[in-house]
Amino acid sequence: MTTVGRITTAALAATAVITIAACQGQSVASNQVSPAPSTSAAAKALASPDTTADSGAAARPGATHTPAKAPAKTPAATKSKGADRLVACTGANTKTTVNTISRPINHLALTVTNTGSTRCAVYGAPALLFDEAQAATQVVRESVPQSVVMLEPGHSAYAGIRLSSADGSGDHGRTARNLTVHFSDRSGEGSTGTPAHLTLPKGTYIDDSAAVTYWQSDFQDAIKW
Repeated sequence: MTTVGRITTAALAATAVITIAACQGQSVASNQVSPAPSTSAAAKALASPDTTADSGAAARPGATHTPAKAPAKTPAATKSKGADRLVACTGANTKTTVNTISRPINHLALTVTNTGSTRCAVYGAPALLFDEAQAATQVVRESVPQSVVMLEPGHSAYAGIRLSSADGSGDHGRTARNLTVHFSDRSGEGSTGTPAHLTLPKGTYIDDSAAVTYWQSDFQDAIKW
């Protein structure tokens, strides 16, 4: 082979090598595309916390997220019909009587009975005025009950009246004939409604030591003072 022929052959061989290398480079470059997101990354995205969704549904890929509903409002408490109708016991919805008792001596028993159709409350102590007295009889403070006495229709409450000191040491003793009973209001600072007007047992003797208890639901609790 001549020198020119060898040169030509070598040149062609070099050209072929370059062409093959270029083609291989292009093939490698075409295969280097961006990889698809990994399944772990997708799962991680679905599992991201959602504060308005159920936590169990959020942890499962493809699960439907249901927004959490606000709790239903609790209905406001309503007053019972009995509470709405509760009124103070007065001379208008009760019957009041006064009676002499044998023990303890120098005592009367005051009884108030609910004659209405709904219950009523006898608050505090009765305010007693004997005859034309300008000031109410003192109250036995130690006799205050644990709670307000409520009277259902037909039921009664009691108060004990000490007329005079047992040893006769009270001042301004006199015979009383009439008794006016005023009923306390809920505040305990005044009277309410119609008072009861009673005729006292004949020969009722009182002095300045006279006192009355708070209304009691039990008769014995009323007269022990």
